Amino acid sequence: MQETGGSAPGQRLSRGIAYAAAIVFIGCVVVFLVAALVERLGWWVLVVLAVLGGWVGWLKWVEVRGARASRRGVDGVHEVYVDALDRAERGDLTGAAERFEEAVAASGRLGGESGQYMMDLLQGLASVRVAQGDLGRAVAVWQRAYELSRTEEGDDAVSTLAAANGLAAVLLTRGEREAAGERYQDTLARCRRLLDDAHPETVAALNGVARSAATPQVGALHQQGAELYARILGPSHPDTLIAQREAAPDDPATACLAVGDLAGARALSEQAVADCVERHGEADLRTVAALNDLAMVLREQRDLTAAYRMYERAAELCGRLPGGPHPQHLVAGNGIARVMLLQGDVANAATELAAVLDVCVVRYGEQHPETAAARQNLDRLEAAS
Repeated sequence: MQETGGSAPGQRLSRGIAYAAAIVFIGCVVVFLVAALVERLGWWVLVVLAVLGGWVGWLKWVEVRGARASRRGVDGVHEVYVDALDRAERGDLTGAAERFEEAVAASGRLGGESGQYMMDLLQGLASVRVAQGDLGRAVAVWQRAYELSRTEEGDDAVSTLAAANGLAAVLLTRGEREAAGERYQDTLARCRRLLDDAHPETVAALNGVARSAATPQVGALHQQGAELYARILGPSHPDTLIAQREAAPDDPATACLAVGDLAGARALSEQAVADCVERHGEADLRTVAALNDLAMVLREQRDLTAAYRMYERAAELCGRLPGGPHPQHLVAGNGIARVMLLQGDVANAATELAAVLDVCVVRYGEQHPETAAARQNLDRLEAAS
């Protein structure tokens, strides 16, 4: 150790001398070449080369400066977006709406209507407007998102179909059954032509057609939806069970949802959560089940920001309960994946479904039908992407 430590300074000195000599040599060569060039071609050549070099350097500087400004702008939009989500989480819907509006405006200044995050921002703003009960503005935001997607992606893009369903859901919440039904029927026809029957937008459109009938009642379309879920997602999948409850409503909130009274279903589901918390506390499976039911209603209403928070809260509570993993944990995981798919986030939805599969393996084992259905759902999503 002492010998190695004693030789290091000498080695560094030798390297330093070698580097200095190399620099001096290269400098001499450059000076010689420039002098020869000036002598042969004249000083004007050197001036032209200097101007060209300066011009290239200026262009590079402008490019780097623009890229830095763009990154700062994107970071600023993201910061406002996160603050808007935090405010919504705390129940400050007015503040959340203002911050979403600010983020939308900033994103528009950066990239126009086709800005990188514009669709996500519009979805978030629409969710907050729905939560506020400001359905007129929510319709306007969804209409803007729909027109933007049509312009940028085309009429048959998944994002366009998602925006159409979102717009129809708010129209239905406002009680505009005829307008909502026409939108749902058009979207369903395009979904069946472009997507498979299990795609979230196809199912959302099918449910919407059933709920927006001129005379609200549970009928054949509800049963068709339940059978479709059972065939594709499996008989025990959370969405299958919900569809079966809609086909034969077993509680007031589900009955409201089945006939298109989304606002009524939301109010009843929120009251059910409050009642469960008061009677049983948060650390109870009945409360978790009520949270999952509320999240489902929020999802169907296209208040995706709130739906995600409810599912996340249900999953977090389930993780704290003894004796897990519980079936309600799977409901929450599947719900989170569904919300992500409705937001167009296929990669994270696949990650969430993979986590659902892992929970199924732990709870039921490799060969159980629940595990097989979870694996099939994940494989279907990965194949589609």
